[in-house]
Amino acid sequence: MNSTIGAGLLLFTIGAGGVIATGAATSAIPALLGIVLMGLGVAIERTANPRRFEWLAAFVGLLGILAPAANLVRIISQTGLYINAAVFANLVMAGTCVLYLLVWGWEQSTGTRLRIK
Repeated sequence: MNSTIGAGLLLFTIGAGGVIATGAATSAIPALLGIVLMGLGVAIERTANPRRFEWLAAFVGLLGILAPAANLVRIISQTGLYINAAVFANLVMAGTCVLYLLVWGWEQSTGTRLRIK
């Protein structure tokens, strides 16, 4: 499995765990982002020219950083720095996407793909 599928699985697990733990529908947002990344990871594996899917996955990863960052700014400005389930989920989702983009950048600079067994 490639790093895109791995990041997608991790985000899906975070989202599913959030839904189970809190029952809030918005907790499923990381799971939806994970499903998109898993689909792009499969496309990267199965196509002859994976470049466009790699860049699209990087864009989705960037959205996975920007959306929680904006949401965190909104939450913190309203309630102050109070760590609740929503803030924690946003931090974990953004951190996962940052890690994914770091791995993606390394893969692009070295020309090799990280394989997860």
